[in-house]
Amino acid sequence: MENRREASLDLDHPRSSSPVDDLPSSPLAPRKGNGDYSRKPKGRPAVTPNSFRRFFTPRSSLRHSDRVSASRRALQDITSPAINRDGSVQSKTARSGVLFPDINFGGDENGLPVLSSGTKRKPLLTPETSPISSPPKRARFTPPTILEDEDSDAETERGTSPGPSNIVLESQTKPTVKLPIRQAGCGGVNGRILQRSLGNWGYARQLERLDHCGNWQDETANFYSLPDDTHLCRDPETSNTALPFCSASCNTNTLVAVGDEEGGVRLLESEDGDPGLSDDYVLHFRPHKNAILDLCFSSDDLLLATGSGDQTARIIDMPTQRTISTLAGHVASIKQVRFQPGSGNNSIIATSSRDGTVHIWDLRCKGLEAPVRDFHVSLEAGSSQSRSPPKVTYARAVDSIYAAHGNQQPLGQGLVTKASSPSDAPSKTESPGRRGDVSITALAFLPPGREHLLLSASEANACVKVWDLRTTHNSRRGRALPLSTTRQPESHDRHRVFGVNSLSLSGDGSRLYTLCRDNTVYAYSTAHLVLGHAPELSMATSRPRRSARGGKEGLGPIYGFRHPQFHATTFYVKSSLRPAAGDKPEMLAVGSGDGCAVLFPTDERYMRKPKLQAADESVRGHPGLSRSSSNGASLSTRLNDTIPIYQHGTALVRGHGREVSGVTWTSAGELMTVSDDFNARCWREGPDARALRTNGEADGRRWGCGWAEVREGYDEED
Repeated sequence: MENRREASLDLDHPRSSSPVDDLPSSPLAPRKGNGDYSRKPKGRPAVTPNSFRRFFTPRSSLRHSDRVSASRRALQDITSPAINRDGSVQSKTARSGVLFPDINFGGDENGLPVLSSGTKRKPLLTPETSPISSPPKRARFTPPTILEDEDSDAETERGTSPGPSNIVLESQTKPTVKLPIRQAGCGGVNGRILQRSLGNWGYARQLERLDHCGNWQDETANFYSLPDDTHLCRDPETSNTALPFCSASCNTNTLVAVGDEEGGVRLLESEDGDPGLSDDYVLHFRPHKNAILDLCFSSDDLLLATGSGDQTARIIDMPTQRTISTLAGHVASIKQVRFQPGSGNNSIIATSSRDGTVHIWDLRCKGLEAPVRDFHVSLEAGSSQSRSPPKVTYARAVDSIYAAHGNQQPLGQGLVTKASSPSDAPSKTESPGRRGDVSITALAFLPPGREHLLLSASEANACVKVWDLRTTHNSRRGRALPLSTTRQPESHDRHRVFGVNSLSLSGDGSRLYTLCRDNTVYAYSTAHLVLGHAPELSMATSRPRRSARGGKEGLGPIYGFRHPQFHATTFYVKSSLRPAAGDKPEMLAVGSGDGCAVLFPTDERYMRKPKLQAADESVRGHPGLSRSSSNGASLSTRLNDTIPIYQHGTALVRGHGREVSGVTWTSAGELMTVSDDFNARCWREGPDARALRTNGEADGRRWGCGWAEVREGYDEED
C-alpha cells in the first residue's frame, strides 16, 4: 500500500535532480506511518481581490465607454414613463433591412465590394465571458440582405450559414412609435349613457353630424290644452274658490293630487275620457286646517305625505284617507316632504322647514300617542255630543340637521344665524327664536343605490349641500357638517346671491337641475357633487359611519337654461322632470310668474351653441302679461355668466292668467299645472297644437285653450 502511494506521488510530481527545486513553498505535513509526506495539489482560491472588487462594484462604473448600445436604448424606451408625452417618441434604432449598420460597403479600383468598418467590433460573448444577467432583448436569426449586383447569384450558390453575425434585435427591425392614451369614443346609445353618467357632456358635439336634421322644437311644439282639460278648485263645503298651491302625481296610475290653501287634498283624473278633468273631483278630504305647501306619494301610492303651514307633516293612508302618523317637530311651516326611493324604503321620510331644520323620520319606529293639538267643538245646540278628543300617533325624528344652510357669524357674545334673503323670512306669528333662520326650500334624494345621500337647497344662495344619512347629525356635536357643498355660479359672486326654489333629478340620475331665483335653471353633474375621493357616491353598500367626515367641495353648474317668459318671482314656483319612457323624451317643466309654464328639452345633443343668446324677438308674449324692464328680463343681461346658457325653451301660453306655481308630470307623460287663477290644467300632446296656432280666433276656436308657442315660420316648414 505504501509503495503504491509513493509511486502515485512520483508520477504527479516528478523529482528534480537539484535539491533546491525539491524544496516545497510551505512546510511539509508530518509523515504518516513509516515517515512519508502527503503532498496535495493546491487549488485556486475561491475569493480573490479582483473577484471581490468586481462583485461589489456596480457594472455601470466598470464601463470605460459612454456609448449606449441600441438594445440598451430600446430597453430604456420600453421602461420609460414617457409613453403619454405630447408627441410621438421614436427609438433611435437602425433602419429596417440593414443587417450591419456599422459596416460601409465600398468598392476598390476594380469595382469589387470591400468591407470596411468605421467602429471597432465587439467580441462575441462566450460562456466564460457572458454576464450573469440575461440579455435585455430576445435575439432571433434573420437571413442576410441580398445585394442587388452581379455577384448576387454567386453568393446565393455559395450560401451563407447563419452565424452570430446574423443576429438582429427585434427593436432594430422598425422604429417604435409610442402614442398617448386617448379617450374612447362613444359608441351608440350605451356609450352616450356612459359618457353622460361620467359627467362628460362634450360628446354632444360629436353627435352633431348624426343629428344635423334634429330640431329641439319638435319635442315641445305639440303640447296643447282644451277647455275640458281645466278644473276649477272650489271648497266642497262652502263652494268658494280655493287657491291651489302644489300638486303631485301617482306613480302607478293617472291620478293627480292637488293641495290648496284651505288644507284640502283633491284627486283628479288626468286621463282623457270619462270622467274628464273638468268634471267633479274623484276624491276630496281635508287632513290640515292650514294651507298645504307640498305633497309626495310613496312608490306604491299607498301613502301620501303632506306638508302644511301648521308646522306639521302628515302621513295619510290612501285607501282609507286617514292620518296614520303626524310628523311634528318643526317650529315653522313645512316647505318640502320627500319619501326615500328604493324598494322597502316607504318608511323613511325627510322634511324641511322655514326654521332651517331638516328632520329624518322612520315610520317603523314606535311613536307617541297623544291627543290632537286642536279640535273644533260646535256651539250650536244639539249639533253634536261632547266627547273626548281623538288621539293620533306622533312619529319621532331619528336624525335632525339643525341650521343646515345657516351662515353663523359671531355677533356680540353669541352666534347668530344670518339669512341672505328676507323674501322667505319668518312672519310675526311664528316663533321669535327662529328669526333669521335660513329656510330650506328644496329637498331631493339620489336614485336607488345612492338613496342614503340627501340633497338640500335654501333661500340663502344657490349652493347645494349633500348629506349622508348614515351619519348621525346631533346638536350636541355642534353645527352639522355636510358631505360636500357645491360652488355657486360665478355670476352670483359678482352680482348678488339668489336662492333655490326646487330640485329635480334626471331619469338616469346623472344630472341635477336647480330652479334658481335669478330666472335660471342650472344643471349639475351628480358624479361631481363631491370632488376628490368620495366613497359615499359608490353604488356598493358600505358600513355606516358614526362621525361626519365632510366639508368637501362640489363642482358648480356646468350649463343653464333661460327663457324670456320664465321668471321665478316667488318661492312657490316649482319644477318637475319627465323621465324618458317609450317614445317620449326626457323633458323639464318649470312654472313662471308670467302665467305660463315653460318646457326645456334636456337632451344635450341640442346644445350646440354654448353662449348666451339674445332673446328671440319672434316669440310673442301675451299682451296682458308684459313685464317691465326692471324685472327679470334685465336681470339676465346684468349677470356675467361664465357657463353656457341655453334658451331653447317653449312657453305654454294662454292656459293660465296668473302665476303658475306647481307643475307635475303624470305617469302617462302629460303635464299638470296649477295657478293662482284657481285652475288646474292638463297639457297633452297631439296635432291639435298646430291647429290652434294656425286657425286664429275665428268662431271662438281658441276660447279656453292653450298651446305651445313656437318661433315664426315653424308651422309653415312642414
